[in-house]
Amino acid sequence: MKKTLVSAYVYGLFIFLMVFALLSAYPIFLLAHLWSKKPRIYFQKIVQQYFRLFYKLMPLMGKVTVIHPERANASHPCVYVSSHQSSIDYTLLATIIDDYVTPSNHFISDYFLFMKIPRHALGIYYIPKGSLSEVERSYKAFENALKLGSSVIIFPEGTRNNTQTLRTFKGGAFRLATAQNVPVVPVIINGTGNIVSKGSNVSKTLDKKEINISFLEAIYPQEEETFLSFRKRVKLVMQSNIDKHNTTKGV
Repeated sequence: MKKTLVSAYVYGLFIFLMVFALLSAYPIFLLAHLWSKKPRIYFQKIVQQYFRLFYKLMPLMGKVTVIHPERANASHPCVYVSSHQSSIDYTLLATIIDDYVTPSNHFISDYFLFMKIPRHALGIYYIPKGSLSEVERSYKAFENALKLGSSVIIFPEGTRNNTQTLRTFKGGAFRLATAQNVPVVPVIINGTGNIVSKGSNVSKTLDKKEINISFLEAIYPQEEETFLSFRKRVKLVMQSNIDKHNTTKGV
């Protein structure tokens, strides 16, 4: 019962803050069209502050350690390829990464409040599962974003995974990187799955949980390298980093 009440508070807090974020950021976004080719970045900067406030007020959030934060925002444009444990992973990355677009298949992303109004403002493209037309439409939007100097955040496993073994990576992120000749910046998120895991909107705990976010070195596609080869190479680097961390921790 306590976990349900805490979860209700967390979701209520998030929606409350997002309403204020939209009310304060959307007028700036509209005005920014007058002087900027990328008015989205002004919207994201304001929403970013609300995301940070959310995590300060979230009772389940312990210490968040960012390893090599200097690698975030250092390789724009790039494709951030992140491991994925929980529904809060995107908002956590959005407190760190600037000027991005990202796909989402989470049902809340299709709500009028969160997507129908700020789709182009926040840079989240809702892709219903199995919708090939939306996949292709979003892929073109991500190509255009990279050409304009924005980055893309993608969770290549395509689903949340609370194990220490990465699932099969989907190819979209690596098609983008090789086609546009931009680097991939791997990101390892660990600990968010201890708060909210796949298949549930109820917290797993009443205790504060520590979270680690590691930004690895940028990996560039090699000349004439296929996206399949690039995908394999990036996954090996990420899995090696996870295994090394677990060995150090004695997991």
